[in-house]
Amino acid sequence: MEDSKEDASNEKPTSPQWTDEEFENYLRQELENDPLSKEYPELFATAPKLISKWRQRYQGNPTLWKRLFNKDRVLKEFIEASPIIDSVQRLVLDSDNILKEGEKFTILDLACGRGYLSMLLSELLPPEKVDACILIDKQWCMHNMTPEPHHISWTHIYGSCKECEDPSIPRYHDTWPIRLNTCKVNLKKSKEIHNLEKRIFQTKGPIILVAVHLCGTLSLKAVE
Repeated sequence: MEDSKEDASNEKPTSPQWTDEEFENYLRQELENDPLSKEYPELFATAPKLISKWRQRYQGNPTLWKRLFNKDRVLKEFIEASPIIDSVQRLVLDSDNILKEGEKFTILDLACGRGYLSMLLSELLPPEKVDACILIDKQWCMHNMTPEPHHISWTHIYGSCKECEDPSIPRYHDTWPIRLNTCKVNLKKSKEIHNLEKRIFQTKGPIILVAVHLCGTLSLKAVE
């Protein structure tokens, strides 16, 4: 009996043997020691359930989940983004005087990397108030092309919704509470920013810009 308990405690958090409750408790214990947990207690208490929803989504694809979920990286991304997530959540929930009839927010996630921030926001925010999160990064592949090794993999976003992906995996794109779409844009190139404005800034409703990973001149581009 003792051996089995020790074996369970040594399992990695990517193990399918863990129940959702065990996985969430593990994340909660990891997060509660961070100083920001005192500033954003409700958000830190909610985060394990949000990340657990990712685990449930990729349950039938352990290879993808293992590639996507690195505990240190995911929790670091959440902790760094927690002030932004809190601000966006408060803005969206208290938006009765912002949204006009028939409008929804569109969130632009600049220099998003794999998109962890938007993935969290999709699970957290009310879909009746947010139309989509647009994941913007120069390392995405163009939509009409097949990703190559130097591109960020979009399998966890789209699944088999993309014809170039394995048709046997689920259509992950259909499972996000708030739609996630990737967008290849180099924010240092004015022409690409202009094209982004033509494609996205014509949407009906206000736009929220989030930019956790922008630094230097990219921050100035976001302000522009």
